[in-house]
Amino acid sequence: MTLEEYLSVIVDSKADDWRTSNVPTFMHRIVPSRTPGSDFELQEHNVLMNYMPDIRFSMAWGLVADRNYAEPWLEKLPNKRGDAVILDFLFNGALVYRDVLIAVDNWRCILPQPMNTESAPFRVQERRMQIARLVHGLVGPDSSFGAYFKRLGMVPAKVPWP
Repeated sequence: MTLEEYLSVIVDSKADDWRTSNVPTFMHRIVPSRTPGSDFELQEHNVLMNYMPDIRFSMAWGLVADRNYAEPWLEKLPNKRGDAVILDFLFNGALVYRDVLIAVDNWRCILPQPMNTESAPFRVQERRMQIARLVHGLVGPDSSFGAYFKRLGMVPAKVPWP
């Protein structure tokens, strides 16, 4: 199976095809601690998403890569920064691809990073947008992905991804 075939399964899936679990994923990252008296901190994803039609496919979500993500495309939001959050794509539990999505407006929406970040329209690869919409539907709050996408001046682009 190629990465293209793998991602096509996910892009073509629907939210009802997935089961999400807030369980330990045991996919840890060790980072220097900011807490006095502690040398390091253990961080991990906090959500595992399993594709029920074929349980070999899964995604892990929640490991924050950057708590102060700030780009011009976020300027239209009350909170002008977001959290860059890692999305891991897994096949039989093995990591096959890693992407970063942005939790914006105090985690009210999960969006993809646009290809251009300086001025609208902010172009987003269509497949990447579809995956971000799926993840938003599975783990995001009860807000409209489409409304945020439009409000920020994002537009889908028929550009190969990844």
